[in-house]
Amino acid sequence: MAFGGIAVLALGLMVFGIVRAVSDDKLPVAGKGGEATAITQAEMSNLLKQHSKALTGGDKGTYLAPFDGGSSALKTKQASLFANLRKVPFAVSEYQFLNIDGRAVDHYGAGASASVDVAFVHQVKGADATPVAEWYRWTVEKKTEDSDLKVTAVGPATPKLAGFGKMTNYPAPWDAYDSMAVTAKPHTVILSDASQAADARRYAPYIEKAAKDNLERWQAHGPKDGRTMPGFVVTLEKNRKVYKNMYRAGTGDEDDESISEAGVSVQMPAVPAGGSKAKVDVQNGGARIVMDTAESRFTRPDYASGVLEISHHELAHTLVEPLTGPDGQAQLWVVEGFAEYMAMRNDSAAAAREVRTLKAYYGGRFVDPFDGKLPTSENFHSTIDEENSAHYTLGWLGIRFIAEKYGEDKALTFVAEQYKNPKGMDAQLTKATGMGTDEFQDAWADYVRKQIS
Repeated sequence: MAFGGIAVLALGLMVFGIVRAVSDDKLPVAGKGGEATAITQAEMSNLLKQHSKALTGGDKGTYLAPFDGGSSALKTKQASLFANLRKVPFAVSEYQFLNIDGRAVDHYGAGASASVDVAFVHQVKGADATPVAEWYRWTVEKKTEDSDLKVTAVGPATPKLAGFGKMTNYPAPWDAYDSMAVTAKPHTVILSDASQAADARRYAPYIEKAAKDNLERWQAHGPKDGRTMPGFVVTLEKNRKVYKNMYRAGTGDEDDESISEAGVSVQMPAVPAGGSKAKVDVQNGGARIVMDTAESRFTRPDYASGVLEISHHELAHTLVEPLTGPDGQAQLWVVEGFAEYMAMRNDSAAAAREVRTLKAYYGGRFVDPFDGKLPTSENFHSTIDEENSAHYTLGWLGIRFIAEKYGEDKALTFVAEQYKNPKGMDAQLTKATGMGTDEFQDAWADYVRKQIS
């Protein structure tokens, strides 16, 4: 029963600041020399500082002023963005300059024009562990040395920004929707198109319950060291095309017809606020969950159990994102097994159904019998739907086996340590169960065979 999982951001050293910039020392500043028309870092930084103040202060006129040089459609879109952002409970919301690329200096009277990468650094109150970022590319023009900067186009930043992988986390719901609805609960902030607000309100209590369940379970039985998420930002979307594009424009995922996930958790790297270049103490400061509400879990008459099931799963992914270490992703049988464990432990009927499905799979619909091997990350996501679902169930039974035999504290500590250090599997299993990888796999295989016999 595959929900989908996490959208992975391959990160290098997280030093937030200028990647490539026009030097302020060598270029004339507008109105001070008359030698050239230049778009400088200092000028862009000042524009973005005023843009940030306008957003936090609710000054729509100042916020929209840089877009006066663009089309009416651009200004209308930015007006809707401003309105959408004002609905979100941000603890931090600021724009930061990253990079200038293009004809940022003009000596011939044609005016300067450049592509400017801009970070929207933000932290949703009660949800994000640290500030995170969405990256834009603005087309900026300056007609004369005394002209104000004007933005004529807005889209996702280049995916080649050093250290940030291929994801730009664009478009967020506030970009995608002309009018966005926000449904806030104590542990969840649920975003949707305004036309889908009634659906969001109907599903919100079940998503909030899943959030509360997961947070309480981790607080009671998870390790006390290491930061986890305090809450969750969830987008509900029933249009499959919009769903697949959310946060993923320019990655190729939005056009991948093989993506059949019902929900996804998109990693959001931690970044410092205030323009600081200091390192942050976690790699991922948050994650954004998107769920497809056209999927059967949301549309069937008994939708409550379906919404709880997928919410427990996807919110589990997000819960532990700040634990992610610098050495890549944890083994997928642990990643998806943990998320399934959090879903199944709250739904005994769904758990029994998962085991029956696995039994039927190995009992005749699959050409090979159960081989007693834990799924590898390389083959975890198969193009065969039944095998994909089987891998999720096998991962779940791996985490459940540890929890049942050695206690839930041991199981959740093992998950946390695997997120921190994916290469430490053998030592982590030994600590949790007293068995190394091979011995654990044999014991787990016997446990699985008993379930499906």
